[in-house]
Amino acid sequence: MKYLIVAKPGTIPIPIDTGANMLQGGAAWIKGKLADGSLDCVYNVFGGGGIAIGNAETTERMLADLLEYPLYPFFTWEVTPLMEFESSLNEYIKYYQRLSSM
Repeated sequence: MKYLIVAKPGTIPIPIDTGANMLQGGAAWIKGKLADGSLDCVYNVFGGGGIAIGNAETTERMLADLLEYPLYPFFTWEVTPLMEFESSLNEYIKYYQRLSSM
């Protein structure tokens, strides 16, 4: 299953004295997740934070993966399950066909 992952800077700032090392650790984690297919793509957002498309069999697995991210506590997270376009569109079409036949 695919998920849209949105990370926004949280209320706890990344410590200045360890920030560079923490960011490098976060980058290494992201590169590993891209390499193993757990993430399809990652983008930074101007001003801080970023978005990604992630893959996991379950929502619990996605949570477990994100909790391993070294910078997890410094962001607020929105994780939204995604649906394949054509199959979900077909379900909506069937729904409206049922409604129109009532």
